[in-house]
Amino acid sequence: MVKSTKVTTKFCRKVKMGNLSLFIAEYQRVTALFIDILWDMDKIPVLLDKGITSQIQTWLSARALQAAGKQASAIVRGTKAKQSRRLWQINKFNSQGMFKKARKLQQIYDKNIASKPLIGDIKPELDSRFVKIDLDNDTIFDGWVTLASLGNKLTIKIPFKKTKHFNKMLASGTLKAGVRLSKDSITFGFELEEPKERRSEEHTSE
Repeated sequence: MVKSTKVTTKFCRKVKMGNLSLFIAEYQRVTALFIDILWDMDKIPVLLDKGITSQIQTWLSARALQAAGKQASAIVRGTKAKQSRRLWQINKFNSQGMFKKARKLQQIYDKNIASKPLIGDIKPELDSRFVKIDLDNDTIFDGWVTLASLGNKLTIKIPFKKTKHFNKMLASGTLKAGVRLSKDSITFGFELEEPKERRSEEHTSE
């Protein structure tokens, strides 16, 4: 089970904050272009080949370009899967004579069928190839996140202070190597054990 918690980026120096904003904006632009390419494809690849990635002009590194493409693929596949589930439910409602519910869901389906996902607030998801997390340092901060392999020779070091929730997650779980970024925050993931009650329920259901 994975849970997440956020810390603020407000302790980052102005120059580093500008570089972070620059990277996020370019990552979002590239992700949007990938979504445009993938949207009309019948079969959406999980990992994009060079035939697709070569269509994008960007200063992002090859690794960051790959990460943006993977995230775009997940967004498109998730959106299309949601539409498929809606269509299945519409057919089920009709077969059961629940025509009012079917019409209502059909309206939602029709409204979204041609709508590409909105990605204006997409948050780059970076794994251990880009991220180094340091929780053991002699500075006034509790930790540092170093971002590298972004492209344009950018290396961004972001200091942060732990929150109560961060400490709680750290005490009960394992910190994952990747992060999710925004201009205002960094989101960390923690691998936690399933609650005993849930494990017991799952075992009983088997």
